[in-house]
Amino acid sequence: MKKFLSMLLVLTMALTCCFGTIASAEADKVVVGITIDPGNIGPFQGMSAGRIGILFTTYEFLTTKVNGERVNCLAKEVTQVDEKTVDVEIYDYIVDQAGNPLTAADVAWSYQTGMDSGNLPKLSAIASVEATGDYTVRFVFNELSAGDLDALLMECPIVTRAAYEASPDQMATDPVSTSAYQVVSYVSGSKIVYKDTGKYWQTDDSLVPLTSKHNVENIEIDIIPDTAQLTNALKTRAIDVSVWISATDIADFKDQPGFTVSQMPENSTEVFLFNCSDQSVFANNPDLRKAVAYAIDSELIAEGAYNGDARPVKTYGNTKYADYVDAWNDESYYEYDLDKAKELYAASGASNVNLKLMYVTSDETAMMATIVQAELAELGINVELCGYDSQLFNQYKFDGADQWDIMIDEVASSTNLANVYKLAWDCNGYTHSGTLNYVDDAQLQSLLEAAMNEKTHNDETMNAFHQYLKEQCYGIGLVQKLSNVAHTDTIKTLATCFRGQVLPGACEY
Repeated sequence: MKKFLSMLLVLTMALTCCFGTIASAEADKVVVGITIDPGNIGPFQGMSAGRIGILFTTYEFLTTKVNGERVNCLAKEVTQVDEKTVDVEIYDYIVDQAGNPLTAADVAWSYQTGMDSGNLPKLSAIASVEATGDYTVRFVFNELSAGDLDALLMECPIVTRAAYEASPDQMATDPVSTSAYQVVSYVSGSKIVYKDTGKYWQTDDSLVPLTSKHNVENIEIDIIPDTAQLTNALKTRAIDVSVWISATDIADFKDQPGFTVSQMPENSTEVFLFNCSDQSVFANNPDLRKAVAYAIDSELIAEGAYNGDARPVKTYGNTKYADYVDAWNDESYYEYDLDKAKELYAASGASNVNLKLMYVTSDETAMMATIVQAELAELGINVELCGYDSQLFNQYKFDGADQWDIMIDEVASSTNLANVYKLAWDCNGYTHSGTLNYVDDAQLQSLLEAAMNEKTHNDETMNAFHQYLKEQCYGIGLVQKLSNVAHTDTIKTLATCFRGQVLPGACEY
């Protein structure tokens, strides 16, 4: 009997060890599926959808953003000296994955190199950056609007100059950063493999921001451009998580054993703009602009173009931003009303209107454009669909008033709603006269400047701009997209960054 019990105890211990090994093996590795190859993953490359998916695993920044608030990362303290001057003190014990100490000189060099590259256009707001001590850096800015500082402090990846200059390809495939995770292999178009080095510089866990957590030892990024193959990879558990599953396929994982689907609002908004240049039919005709706005059904766009994975918005932006004014949710905002659209169209004095609708070609935008075309036909307006690739779209968007009459665009910001407004409506940002869509309106500019100014940025100034823009109807928000994140039960708690991308190191397993 004693012999039997001994054998049973040994077997129990063996099983416990076995299952313990299995459990830790599950948490030992996570595989993330993305559809777009990041390409060159060096620190000073331009942003892309693929790059966003790996950014926080690969690099660290002076600060980051968690729950809409600035959180220090490499920075120990940020001090605003005056309206255009900011001092940043970094921790004095930071080392990169190669053991190189990170100093203020490296921070200044990283920013200057990013500025010189031309790939990080936001950095043009910086007039100068210099190390003022071993661990202190001074930034002088050309100007700072509300939210700009947060964006600029997390715009440039920080690396040591020594590691960068030692890289044979300027870190295009083998970045050496301060992140807990180092790239151990990168096969372009196929796979990126990361491993926790086990020697992360920040040992005080209370000071590690969400974007720098490292809860799993190995991270694999599988690049699967075909959405059907991506869906199958998740079904077969070849990958553990993806935010890239198509809206039509996401139903395959809802309420299925072993899978969880989370829906998250994105910070991007689909918007609609009127060409208001002098030669446009919309110039000095707010009734015509409003007629078109009331003829567009955002609910139908959310359902028809995004299979319900979008929702109508109440401003030229969405609720994702901390400076969104909640009272707008209770206001009317160009809800579909064909009778009102017809009244305004008659009042506008316009007739036999032919419009060019410009958009970046994709399945969703093509469907949006088709819906708009059909709805405006109800007013007797003929719409020509002009879908372009992103390069030609941007060329016409910024310098092609004769190429479009109405436009579907996508807007977003890593900071706040005031910045979303700024990107379209600040006439100082464009070489041509007026705003993005050629509006020349001194009152619009004055209200925008009050909303952007750090000293006057509040609900009152944001609301004043919003109400005026809504009244003039130079452009309207349509829908906010909702991203579907599907994952296996390997991940117990999902973590995402402020851009809605998976943070594999911060998930709980």
